Amino acid sequence: MASANRDRGLPPNARMHLVLVPGFAGFDALGQLEYYAGVTPLFRKWQKDHTDRATAALHYFDNFPTAAVATRAQLLTQYLSKRIARGEFAGDDRIALIGHSTGGLDIRSLLWHLAQMSGPILVDGGMGEGKAAEVAPDEVLQRVHRVVFISVPQWGTNIADWVKTYRLERKLVVAQLRATVAASQIPLLDTLERLLLDVTVSCAETDLFLAVQDALRETEVDTRRRPMGTAMAQEAASLLELWLRHMATDFHAIDDLTARVPAHKDSSPAHFNLQQRDQERRIWQKYGIKTRSFATRGNAPFNFGQGLVPRWDLLKPWTGPGFNQNTKRAAQTDIVYRICYRACAGGPFAYRPNAGKQRPLAPWESDGIVNTASMFWPDPGQTQLVEADHMDIVGHYERVPAIPGSDRRFQAYDLLKSDSGFTSVTFNRVWNDIFDFCIPR
Repeated sequence: MASANRDRGLPPNARMHLVLVPGFAGFDALGQLEYYAGVTPLFRKWQKDHTDRATAALHYFDNFPTAAVATRAQLLTQYLSKRIARGEFAGDDRIALIGHSTGGLDIRSLLWHLAQMSGPILVDGGMGEGKAAEVAPDEVLQRVHRVVFISVPQWGTNIADWVKTYRLERKLVVAQLRATVAASQIPLLDTLERLLLDVTVSCAETDLFLAVQDALRETEVDTRRRPMGTAMAQEAASLLELWLRHMATDFHAIDDLTARVPAHKDSSPAHFNLQQRDQERRIWQKYGIKTRSFATRGNAPFNFGQGLVPRWDLLKPWTGPGFNQNTKRAAQTDIVYRICYRACAGGPFAYRPNAGKQRPLAPWESDGIVNTASMFWPDPGQTQLVEADHMDIVGHYERVPAIPGSDRRFQAYDLLKSDSGFTSVTFNRVWNDIFDFCIPR
């Protein structure tokens, strides 16, 4: 239905503002580690090659990492409304919202709640009288021109149900991380390895832990540095501590991502029923919002059949990632990816009709984080399937050396290392397609 939406077109002098919304645990940047890696230089190249397109600007939204989807959507509402009120999104300008993973649910929640609002959005108070600038919800909705969903758990994902089950263990991990950052005395790698002894793995060589080490290295203040280096180290430390504090105090996004629909009333778009989803699409159609979806599928390191897979239970080692492995495929992946893939494989997620028309998808197939069949919405027939893991598609598919003079070794990583076959050629193709879709002539 989304693909049939009427296209409003753009007024002659309109600018397109592409707003990139990060996913679960996401951020704009932690120090020099960017969530969407490599998108800016590719965008600049695309602009040079497409001088017949509308003028466009790229924006990176810095979200709450693990807050409830409704909270994250409220922050996005404020972000967009402030830029409209301040004239940054001016006149006939239009907006394209691009959401990866949970970021796509944030966008759905944003549009849903804007359509239900009756009063104005208040931003930037002042004048000494408690006054604030007012932005009508329609002002935001009428500017949204395109929406892109990338690897979004439109129907939830099994790994969220798994993480939710081990709530105490998750709190322990976050608490240990915060203590490490605050004290700078306990080697973070050793701390995390101790926490993973239950699954008897060694993570020291993975890109994920290399990224953690780089993040810590970047926060070390050295008085021998030039003032700018010291200031950047202090900023990186503050951002990392704030990110962990958010995770410690508000982890409600995990409830909004579960494949099992909760019995109580829930506001997560992943748990919307069919009637609500039809209403969503009518809202998009009313405002002429066109959508495009990308689904990702990683290398399957296990020998599962076509049916449902038993849930991984930490008390039952024979259900864990060390069993049922496809020896050849698993050898090309790292332990982080295999752990995530196994946690995502078993659970309540059920196959969705019409998902994966390119090739029938088993319900356990995923990109390591989200069950692939869950991504085939709102238009399953038009959803593009990309062979990639969950972080490949946002630029973390290979190690990229850090900018000269940085205290990091790398600024992008192969965070999941799925051996999916994803390369710079695929990355360029996907993101050029996104730019083509979002920025009309």
